Amino acid sequence: MLEFLDSPRVLHGIYILGSLTLFFIGLYGLLAKRHLLKALIGIAVMELSVYLLFIALATSPGETAPILADGLIDFTGMADPIPQALTLTAIVIGMAVLALGVSLAIQYHRLTGNSDMRAMTELKDS
Repeated sequence: MLEFLDSPRVLHGIYILGSLTLFFIGLYGLLAKRHLLKALIGIAVMELSVYLLFIALATSPGETAPILADGLIDFTGMADPIPQALTLTAIVIGMAVLALGVSLAIQYHRLTGNSDMRAMTELKDS
């Protein structure tokens, strides 16, 4: 009954809608919340939605992992490993940047006693 869901066009549409939904949830967290950590989490959710979209569109249904095992000698029917490797690298870099941002937000909170982004104007005056 639901065999049409196995077609690549429908699956890619679902991936795009899911990725866009996550992106807009992150955008809401970035724009609507004034707490520094909530804004950083919103940026991280937006970033992860882009990774999801990139991996989803780089693979096709029916492809296997690019690992030669069990007597396989060629890479037919396997996914391209380059987008996966680049996305893994981007995830590591994104988490390092997020950790730096969180540590700066914690240090800002220790120095000023607040975590509201609207109250950050006192740094501009000094």
